[in-house]
Amino acid sequence: MSEEFEQHSLSDWVRYLGEEEMPVFAHTARSIAAVSGKIDTPVAELSHLILQDSSMTARVLRLANSVYYNPSGKPISTVSVAILMLGFNEVRSIALSIAMVDTILRGIQHQHVVEEMARSLHAAVQAKSIAKARGMKDIEEVFIAALLYRLGNMAFWCFPRGAAKHLDAEYSIANSEAQAEKKILGFSLTQLTAALNSEWHLSHLLSDLLKDGASGEENLTDIDQAYDLVIAVEQGWGGIDTREAIEAIAKRTSLSFEDTMDMVHQSAKAAAQTAIEYGAVNAGKMINLPENIDLTLNPLDGEESNFEPDLSLQLGILRELTIMLRDRVDLNTILGTVLEGIYRSLGMDRTVLAFIGPDGAALKAKYVYGKDSERFKKCFQFAIGSREDNLLSKIVAQTDSFWLNTTNVAKYKDNINNQVKKCLGVLDFFAMPLIIGGVVKGLIYADCKQSGRQLKEQDFQTFCHFCENANIALDLMATRK
Repeated sequence: MSEEFEQHSLSDWVRYLGEEEMPVFAHTARSIAAVSGKIDTPVAELSHLILQDSSMTARVLRLANSVYYNPSGKPISTVSVAILMLGFNEVRSIALSIAMVDTILRGIQHQHVVEEMARSLHAAVQAKSIAKARGMKDIEEVFIAALLYRLGNMAFWCFPRGAAKHLDAEYSIANSEAQAEKKILGFSLTQLTAALNSEWHLSHLLSDLLKDGASGEENLTDIDQAYDLVIAVEQGWGGIDTREAIEAIAKRTSLSFEDTMDMVHQSAKAAAQTAIEYGAVNAGKMINLPENIDLTLNPLDGEESNFEPDLSLQLGILRELTIMLRDRVDLNTILGTVLEGIYRSLGMDRTVLAFIGPDGAALKAKYVYGKDSERFKKCFQFAIGSREDNLLSKIVAQTDSFWLNTTNVAKYKDNINNQVKKCLGVLDFFAMPLIIGGVVKGLIYADCKQSGRQLKEQDFQTFCHFCENANIALDLMATRK
């Protein structure tokens, strides 16, 4: 090897990937882990997390409406409904998969990267099918663990820090991949996967899978069998190893060989299509399909970075809200759907759900959708009460829908103080108080600051319609209590 490179410790690789090359994925993974641990509001929290990224939102909903995830074909318009229909764990795994694919696709598109992604996506779908055939309940945990089983390999080949050629050369002469990796890097890529899994709180099942000598756990065997099958299939569906892998799966699932063959064929097709819909087009094309499987690969259309007003989406979400109210879906899910409806179907740049504290002295943002959401959430805190003269306090006091625009801004000139100017930074917005039993408990706010789009009367009427659904839900909750 003519070119030298600097060897780094395992801990330094974890730091480098988490802070310099994969910070978005690391943040998303930690956020999803934190959401999963919440008892009271996991649906609302996961919806909020997904809606922070318009591209992820579009793909989550596209996947939620695909035949693989939604065989009934019942249209899903919102992230909240996707979680209710598909299940929290299903949508969580979709979001984590999209985050991983996006991160990997931003790295160097080395041939090893495409191969590893194809293998991981294929194995994840096969493992999920095996677990489902055995009647297991936690099949999404199996999917995530299988998907991330070779995360260290994918991360290295995306961001190799000058070691790619050295490791490739060592692979050709070493007795095993792990031996080559330890000689060049000082650690194996499986160890890197384990370290990233621990640092980013990805999967308890993956942690068990990566332990030396791990065996006996049925879900771990699902993943092992899936990878055995996928690696065999890469050499051909007619090979001896492939037949033996299918026979082993048939034995554990108690299916006939023919039924098992059909299951793994359909899973291969689903894996290829899902890879394309995740955005990993080359990886989807690399998944080896049986001759009898016909697949039309339709890559995602170019996605807009911003939402636009959409009348059909407005009607769809309003219908979903009506069903939620009828079925007495929990309040947090309804409020989250209202916020999502305003944000996406009205094409708003920023949408806020704020609540008044127990002491009744301050209005503080709970959820914020849109660009620079963290900064906006921190500043969206306003003192309220009879002695406060800021605009938000006045809006809360009048307990009615409100639209600040060019026709009335002069009327509220004295209420637009420095705090309001600095935080909102716009003189065209909608707001409506949330009321329980005649008492204001919070407020929904929306504007189009980034785009500068002028708000219209129809926008305001639709905004009010969404907010009225929130107030109906609050009244129903108060009545039930």
